Amino acid sequence: MHSTEKQVKELLLNASQSLNFLRVVIDDLLLKRDTLAINSLTRLTAAQENYKKHKAVLINIEKLISEKQYPLPERLANAITKSLRKRISLIIEESIELDKER
Repeated sequence: MHSTEKQVKELLLNASQSLNFLRVVIDDLLLKRDTLAINSLTRLTAAQENYKKHKAVLINIEKLISEKQYPLPERLANAITKSLRKRISLIIEESIELDKER
């Protein structure tokens, strides 16, 4: 396995863990939704949509990697790595902002 493929798999794991934390925060806020302000509810709804989008992208990348017959091309692996790093940052930022609402 190439080092870039290994890096992609590690980033997928990190992204999945970040996404799981975001899901926990969203679930906690959903339990408290009756006490949240309107703007918090709007952020919560947006976070749920973002969660779905992030999850779909991660699933597609996982499928791409698991169903491959040949090693990932270097350029593709680098593009996926860059995308995952950015996505992880976005997930973490959103999780932190929502966690403040808890």
